Amino acid sequence: MASEQISLFEDSVGRLEPESAGLTLVSPRGRPLTKAQQTFNRLVESIQALRLKIERETRRLDDALAYYGEHLHPRLRRQTELRKGLVRALAAFLDDKRLKAKSALSTLRQVIANQLQGILFEEGSLSDGDLRALFERVHGRGFEEVEREEMEEARQQIESVFSDLGIEIDLSDIKPGMREETLAAKAAEMADRFRQSAEEKWQSSSRPRKTQRQMEKEERQRQAEDLRKKTVATIYKQLARVLHPDLELDAARRGQKEVLMQELTVAYRNNDMHTLLRLEMEWIQREEGDIERLTDEKLAIYNQTLKEQVQNLERELHDLPYHPRYQPIAVPDGPFGATIRTNGPAEARALDEVNASMEASIHDLQSKDGLETLKAIIGSYREEQRAMKRDSRDFPF
Repeated sequence: MASEQISLFEDSVGRLEPESAGLTLVSPRGRPLTKAQQTFNRLVESIQALRLKIERETRRLDDALAYYGEHLHPRLRRQTELRKGLVRALAAFLDDKRLKAKSALSTLRQVIANQLQGILFEEGSLSDGDLRALFERVHGRGFEEVEREEMEEARQQIESVFSDLGIEIDLSDIKPGMREETLAAKAAEMADRFRQSAEEKWQSSSRPRKTQRQMEKEERQRQAEDLRKKTVATIYKQLARVLHPDLELDAARRGQKEVLMQELTVAYRNNDMHTLLRLEMEWIQREEGDIERLTDEKLAIYNQTLKEQVQNLERELHDLPYHPRYQPIAVPDGPFGATIRTNGPAEARALDEVNASMEASIHDLQSKDGLETLKAIIGSYREEQRAMKRDSRDFPF
């Protein structure tokens, strides 16, 4: 049976709490919790819930990334190689005298250009010399020239968007052929600048001219912030004195203290009040030490730090899918968004179907009935274009 200890958060009556008590404050007999105590409990619960969400989301993204590496990436690479084979099979008909209609030849060029764009999307460039030559043939311009112009246009558009928002950003260092890690880092920088600017604008727009009372309040808050930092340091120093393994003679307890000291140091470095309080609670319960009265004034200092932790964890949860680690499973969705590939098995089945269809098309194009297959491809492409035009006319802009 666990021994009973005085709770870290007992405020007056010396009520005994079981050793398993957590950070949540419990109301003394016949007395309701104060607002500060209620706020403390709510913040503690929020931190615990957010950390659990981050842990689950990280597992979900890691599982999706592992599935992508094992199942989707090989299929996508296979699709790109098949697309190259399809482009080359289609290109063989550009000089075919049997393809007499100019409209059919024009559509064939569009089909080839569309497939080349798919290769560009997957590989980021055209590394094969014959495909670059084919690109110039169907577009009438060299690939390098088009790539430079498109990159410059995209760069100017992004800079213009940020400039309209009052954010100056320099993208002159972005060039064709850059490594994915460099591009991902630049995208993360842009997202951070965008978020920072939005927060600053919100604060300035919602901040009226300061009164004397407001300035006095800000001064009290500044003083409370200084006191909060001192409190975090005080908890760390107090625990470090009792947890430092060099002062422990017992080998088993020294090993335990080494683990606790590492956790304590990380918590202090991260300004993690939640973990510092938990470690303080665990140590007091374990060592049967005396505890001081936890006043609302002291709780207010704790609560301010816990609020910041909640905000940081919310931001971490929001930004998690955009971490460079998950770039392979992030499909762009607008200039500042992305959709994560999390339905791996369904996408794998869809890729298998597309790859099988492309293999069949290549085989049929290279057979004696290749021209009939080409005509079917051209007809199918035209129908898709007509359907897209109908959809665009029906869409209410």
